[in-house]
Amino acid sequence: MNVLVVRAEDGASTGPYTPGARSHYAFGAVGLAVAVLSVFLTYSVLVGVASLVPLLSTTVVTFVGILTWVVVWITLDVAHDRYVRRRRASAK
Repeated sequence: MNVLVVRAEDGASTGPYTPGARSHYAFGAVGLAVAVLSVFLTYSVLVGVASLVPLLSTTVVTFVGILTWVVVWITLDVAHDRYVRRRRASAK
């Protein structure tokens, strides 16, 4: 049973650019590392702000961490996609 199928690129293709799964996974891992680092560095400020809602303070910290991860992941993925598309367009 194949759970994950990754298409291999054969040199420069003439068709439209389709991003591979590996770049998505790599940017997800980088986004997670950036999110963990940013939450670690701003933890005291984050807890100070989250303590305004006492019952949901851990939920706020978790939500901010997940939101940071997703935003960084999407930003890196879109930036890479635009960079590759511009580079392919200038090569033609």
